[in-house]
Amino acid sequence: MTTTPAKTIAREFWESWGRGDLDATWRQYVADDIVIHPSSGYEFTRQSWLEAEKALHAAFEDIKVTVVDQIEDGDMVATRWAVTARQSGEFFGVPSSGRTATLTGTTFDRVQDGKLAEHWAEVGVPQFLQQLSA
Repeated sequence: MTTTPAKTIAREFWESWGRGDLDATWRQYVADDIVIHPSSGYEFTRQSWLEAEKALHAAFEDIKVTVVDQIEDGDMVATRWAVTARQSGEFFGVPSSGRTATLTGTTFDRVQDGKLAEHWAEVGVPQFLQQLSA
């Protein structure tokens, strides 16, 4: 039996995320019982994480996601990524500016049975919002 490497699953998650069909992305790559570890004061469930990502996709156009770096150790993968997009709607209270901004982050994921089973994230949301309102 061939097992897909954790970093391949994480990369495919981000590629799918970038295409925008988030319901399909969550079905294919996010375990139903995923454990999301709180970061930066935000506590997410599987559903609230999906809703936050849908809000981002609804407020931006020309979304491009880049996996910058990845390191894998067994079932764990660290991914450093960047999302560049043009704001076309209100986001986190920031009115649409039409500006292009880049959101960066580092995520750590434990992969089990081909899906993200545990998730940690450090995301530069404050810097992203500052770019939009500058």
